[in-house]
Amino acid sequence: MSPVTRPAIDLRWLIGVLLVANAVCLFVGLTGDSITVGTTMRKNIAGISVRLLDTRETFSILSSIGKLWTGGNIFLAVVILLFSVLFPIAKLGANAAIWFRLMWPRHQSPGWMSRTAHALHALGRWSMLDVFVVGILCVWGKLGDVTRFIVEPALYWFFVAVLVSMANALLTEKVINSRGQQVAGVCGERTG
Repeated sequence: MSPVTRPAIDLRWLIGVLLVANAVCLFVGLTGDSITVGTTMRKNIAGISVRLLDTRETFSILSSIGKLWTGGNIFLAVVILLFSVLFPIAKLGANAAIWFRLMWPRHQSPGWMSRTAHALHALGRWSMLDVFVVGILCVWGKLGDVTRFIVEPALYWFFVAVLVSMANALLTEKVINSRGQQVAGVCGERTG
């Protein structure tokens, strides 16, 4: 009795599923509640703790950029806009373009796809910069006794989107490299 062989999973479909998951996680991560900033001031009067001030404000990543901008923190707003919004969207778009070329080959340029996938994988590490910035802001804000930060679910969704995007870029690069010779033969390019 010979062992049953299963066909290899076409990793291109897995890349497509990861692209959809990345888009959903990124959307929820950017638009959902990411962080709540609270300020509480208490005063002990005759042995009784009295709350004099208790405010809370919840922000999404997008609304926090607007708040930073209108509050005069333009540099920080631009950094978070670039690395938290524009870069992940551009990376998702580039990964989608590569995926469409892998799924429906026409006039493929394996060199372009390979270089783009490698660049996206290398640049993907910069997507974590915004998570670092949020962490620094939380630590900086906690230096005062009256400020507290609460991480909300959308920040976790955003973190998952960053990880899925990095996995997608790595997998895309792997698929392109494994198919390089085959694609080069289809395109009529000579390998040397």
